[in-house]
Amino acid sequence: MTRRRRSARGFTLVEAVVALAVVAMAAVAAERLLARSARTVAAERAAVRAQLAAQALLAEARETPLRLGTSAGTAQPDVRFEREVRATEHPALREVRVRTQAGDDPGASCELVEVVRAPRTR
Repeated sequence: MTRRRRSARGFTLVEAVVALAVVAMAAVAAERLLARSARTVAAERAAVRAQLAAQALLAEARETPLRLGTSAGTAQPDVRFEREVRATEHPALREVRVRTQAGDDPGASCELVEVVRAPRTR
């Protein structure tokens, strides 16, 4: 019986194709991971913009006496808001509810509620 000796000089065609397939699958997985990361970063950026706008509107409510009722508008470019001021059982306090939405993504919204001092009547 004679044995064939395998050449140790290089890869066979099957080995090269298998290696290429493994590298291609790794590249596709890495590309998907990067694309998902970019979408997540963009969504988080929009959510932070909505939260910062809501905090700014609440700070404004603390500093400026607001009338009872609902107001709406645009706080920053691409950030819509709705602010509702209600009376509370205590005559010196008001409940301020702020809802913000950055862009069209429903995940990029924020709702904050705070109780602030009511303006003094003279």
